[in-house]
Parts: sequence; structure tokens; C-alpha cells
Amino acid sequence: MTRKQQRNGKRRAAPALTWVLLAAATAAALTVGACALWLPDRAPSVLGAPSMVESAPASVQEYSGTQQVNVVPTVSGNRELLGNASGTVTENWTGGELRSGTRAYQVNDRTVVALHTATPLYRDLKVGDKGEDVRSLNDELGRLGYDSVPQSAEYNWNTGNGWRQLMVDSGNSNGVAPEDMDMRLSDTMWIPEDVVNVRDWTAVQGSAVQAGAPLGTVPGGLVKLAIRNGSPSEKERTLTVFDVAAPLPAGSTEITDAGLLAQIAATEGYQGKTPEERAAGMDAQLTLNQTIQTLRVPAGAVFGTDGASACIATGTTQAPETVPVRIITSELGASLVQAEHMDANDVHDVLIGPTLATLRCG
Repeated sequence: MTRKQQRNGKRRAAPALTWVLLAAATAAALTVGACALWLPDRAPSVLGAPSMVESAPASVQEYSGTQQVNVVPTVSGNRELLGNASGTVTENWTGGELRSGTRAYQVNDRTVVALHTATPLYRDLKVGDKGEDVRSLNDELGRLGYDSVPQSAEYNWNTGNGWRQLMVDSGNSNGVAPEDMDMRLSDTMWIPEDVVNVRDWTAVQGSAVQAGAPLGTVPGGLVKLAIRNGSPSEKERTLTVFDVAAPLPAGSTEITDAGLLAQIAATEGYQGKTPEERAAGMDAQLTLNQTIQTLRVPAGAVFGTDGASACIATGTTQAPETVPVRIITSELGASLVQAEHMDANDVHDVLIGPTLATLRCG
């Protein structure tokens, strides 16, 4: 074989070897792919079944009860003040204000006393008389510091003695005559609150007045502020409206104190609102007078809820302990509760999850 023939043979062998190598690589790839298709799927370890969370931490939190609320006003209309005496006004002490138990004016030299009673007085009264007007008179005499039997619907000796004392103080009596124990309606003028502002007063000195005729007007004003959808509390609270702090006794959701209401009505915040804006409700802040210690737990740890009563569970899933609690409030996925018969500082973890469904509350 010549050298030329040997070179040509080598050239023909090189492509053949290349094709053999390509065929072998292709076969190996196909074999691996086929095996991968037939192998069972295996999930990554990070996607494995999660472990069950069965408890969560609990912590002690001081609760002040501070919350934003909406208060709705009750506003009265103008009211006329009616006199019960007829004659000539010989003296007048009424300026722009009248207070219960004080002198208002004088008719035929006899003093007329302004008096606020829950039930307006409408008749003369003497020892032995009974009725709701008598009960109201007893209550007001007691509030003013005179002898009486508060809450009693009978005009007894104490009531008469208290009335006699008031008439002596007003200048109508020296207190020695037996009839001084009797109440004369003409000596009184009913006012709708303990203290009222008066407009258009006509019983000036020298004028003639008639029983039953209007003598002045009490302008309509704020008579109550109530928390919209308010819930009473066992604790004393403070309701702050336009920077005026008003105490709320336990069980109360409204302000009725005339003095506090007058302060609120005089604020720029109240005066700056239209009647329609006031009727729609005004912002206020409600706070407990004393903070209370609560237990902060996840909302999902509370079960068996019945109103404000519920339960939480402590211990382990194998040995759970049900703890009755009172729900104070809920916020941001957590509940603030007070545990019954257990110190909150002793609770560090509470149970959550399916275990709670197997427990009974109460």
C-alpha cells in the first residue's frame, strides 16, 4: 500500500469514530431521561408536612381601658318659667341665673323661692299628704341641707320642719306659727334643673303678675351626653369630651351632671359644631380611673365564649387545665382577659389548636 493510500484510509476512519462517540453519548442521555421519568417524585425537605403548633406564649399587660368613643347629645328645647303667685312684684333678685333653694322675686312682700324637684309641685302640701310630688320635695329639701326624709312619699313632720326652715331663711316666716309647717304653692316657682340660665325675665319690680303666666324662658341646652352603643363597666371611668373630664360611675354610660354639661357646651369644640354635626355624634375618650392587670393571649386561645365569659387552657395537650376568664377587650389578633382563681403572673403559655375543641368551658 502506498503512502497516499494510507493517508486516505486515515481520513475515512476519523469521521466514523466521531459518529460512534456521538451515538454513544445520545444513548446515555436517553437512558438517563427515561429513568428520570419512571422514578417516583420526592418532595423537597422544605415542603414536608409542618409540625403542629399547640401552644403560644402569654404575657401580663396593664390595661387602662383607653378607647375612642362617639358621644351623642340630648338637647332640650326652650322652656317657660311659670309663676304661682298673683299680685305686684315688690322685689326682684333674678338676673341671668336661678338656683334651686334661692329667692327669685317677691310678690306683695312675700318671697317666691325657685325650686327644682323631679316632679313639679302643683298643690299646697301639709303633714299627712302623700304623692310623688311629696317624694320630690323631700329629696330636694335633703339635697339643700334641710330636714326631710329623702325617698319618702309622705309629707311628715320632718318635711314640714324642713320647709319651715327654708321659709325662715327666705324671709317669709319667723318659724313659730303652726301653719309655717305647711307648704304654699304660691311661695314656689319650679325650675327644670338645679341651676338654670334665664332669658326674657318679666317679673321686674312694680310689674303685675298672674299665677300660671310665664315670667321668663330657660333656653334649650345640653341635658345629656351618652356613649353611642356604650357598654357599662364594673369600674369607675372618666369620659373626656373637648378636654372636659367627666366622671362615669360604675354601670353608667352617660353624663347628666348639669355643671359638667354646661362646661362642655361652653367649649370652642362644642360651639364650633352645627346642630347636625352634634346630632351625628362627637369624638370623646374613655379611660378607666385605675388600670387593671390582664393576661394577653392569642385570640385563638380563647374558647367557650358566652358574652364576656370564656376560657383558656394551660398545661399540655396530654394534661390540659381549663381556666375560666373574663374578656376585657380584643385588639390586633390578641385578647386581654382576666383569669378567675389564678394569678396572671403564673400563666406563661396557653394551649391553641385542635385540643381546645375537646375541652369544656364552664
